[in-house]
Amino acid sequence: MTKVDVKQLEIGMELLEDVYDDNGVVLIGAHTPLSDVHIQYLLRKRVEFVNVRTDEPESDSLGNKTEEQTFDRLNNVSDVEEKYQNTVVKFKRIYNEFRLGRVPVYEEIQDTVEPLYEAILNDESFTRKMWQIHSYDDYTFDHSVRVSMISGLLAKWCKLDLKGIKDAALAGLLHDIGKCNIPDNILNKPGPLNFEEFKVIKTHATLGYILIKDIPNINYDVMLGVLQHHERVDGTGYPNGITGNQMSYIAKIVSVADVYCAMTADRVYKPAMHPFEVASFILEKCYSSLDFSMSKTFLSNISHFYIGHRVKLNNGQEGEVIMTYKDDPARPLIKIGEVFYDLRRHIELEIESMLE
Repeated sequence: MTKVDVKQLEIGMELLEDVYDDNGVVLIGAHTPLSDVHIQYLLRKRVEFVNVRTDEPESDSLGNKTEEQTFDRLNNVSDVEEKYQNTVVKFKRIYNEFRLGRVPVYEEIQDTVEPLYEAILNDESFTRKMWQIHSYDDYTFDHSVRVSMISGLLAKWCKLDLKGIKDAALAGLLHDIGKCNIPDNILNKPGPLNFEEFKVIKTHATLGYILIKDIPNINYDVMLGVLQHHERVDGTGYPNGITGNQMSYIAKIVSVADVYCAMTADRVYKPAMHPFEVASFILEKCYSSLDFSMSKTFLSNISHFYIGHRVKLNNGQEGEVIMTYKDDPARPLIKIGEVFYDLRRHIELEIESMLE
């Protein structure tokens, strides 16, 4: 690792760590190969020094990654994936205990999310690796663990202390636990719910609160996160139709994480939306139903993890995400060949799908 003056950066250098602005927002994510656009961006943001990789194995004569580089990348991803899969297995056991009427002890629940705490707090590259994890189990379990991870990360980005991060991750894990008491024919219906079925499904927030409220040592903020994760700041949510000033901070975190994870997941009756499409939705909702500050913090940070990904545009062309913008994270800078397209200005262009 070498600390380099931004003025001395060269095209092709790879960042070793995330680069933040004065407000703690990620400007460019770790492991990004720097282009001239990136370097000029850092200069405009008055960043003085960054850490770049100097110990990476050389590429082959064609500029491709060597087998050792590929192995290291896959090994890093597999470490996170193993941690994730172990969490899913443990949560599935807890879910089934609740379903059978046996309330697990707090320590068992805490042990389930402990590896996630460690990864969120101590592994700087964890957030980049986690997006490469594939679904491991059915939607209920996979979704709960992903919401737990995103909730913990969002709490970290909101600068909560260790207790707050743990409460957010735990509330995220348990947010849908009330669904264990929802009939399977409704929970697993391969299509949209009708009015009566939706009335039943809406009880899961209250059922979850009832299930966990008597567990010794469970934090009240976690209980409120479970109870209120479908409430909305404009009063349009459920179960009680409360407004933003009545919602707990943890519930606001979990609600954003829940929306993002639900919309980026494949369902039997609804294919996943790509992350930039979901970002547009959250941007719209942050002016009404989702907490404004929470949503902006989330989008400002989450969008950087897609730098370097290839996308297909609505004109059929394919390109690479080069940069995202704090003011409009849903419309990044795309490079197609040697041409750059700022989607904030090219309003006729839309990202149609993510290719990797």
